Amino acid sequence: MTHNKYLKMIRPGDIIIIVLLLAASFIPYVVFARQQAAQSQPGSGRTLTAYVTHNGKRVYQIQLTGHHGTSRYHYQAGNEYNDIVTTGDQIQIIDANCPDQVCVKKGRISKPGQTIVCLPHKLLVEIKSSTGESGGGMVTE
Repeated sequence: MTHNKYLKMIRPGDIIIIVLLLAASFIPYVVFARQQAAQSQPGSGRTLTAYVTHNGKRVYQIQLTGHHGTSRYHYQAGNEYNDIVTTGDQIQIIDANCPDQVCVKKGRISKPGQTIVCLPHKLLVEIKSSTGESGGGMVTE
C-alpha cells in the first residue's frame, strides 16, 4: 500500500516539469553538434597548422588544411630523435628513441587543441586553428 502513497504525491505538473527538464538537457548537445558540423565543412574559413616545438622553441610547422600527400620531418637533438609524418590533414610521431613510446602510440591527431607530447625529449606537436578555437585532448609521455 505504500507504493500507492508515493504515486499520489506525484502530480501531473511534476511530470510535465520532469519531461521539460529532460528535453532541455539535450540542448547543449544539439548546439555543439551543429557547431562542430559547421566548422568541419570545407570553406569554414579556418586554417589548421601543426607546430612542433622543442623546449619551448618552434622547430617546425606545417599547414594541415589543404595538405595533400605525405610530408616527413626528422627532429634530432644529440642522441634523441623523433620522426614526424604528416599524411593529408593528420600528423603523428611514427618513431622515437624514447623509453616508453607513448608519443608514438598516441597515433594521428587532426583537430585544433590536440597535442602529442614526448616528455623525455621535451618535444610538443600541437594543432592550432587560425580562428582560435580549441578542443581535443593531450597525451603525455
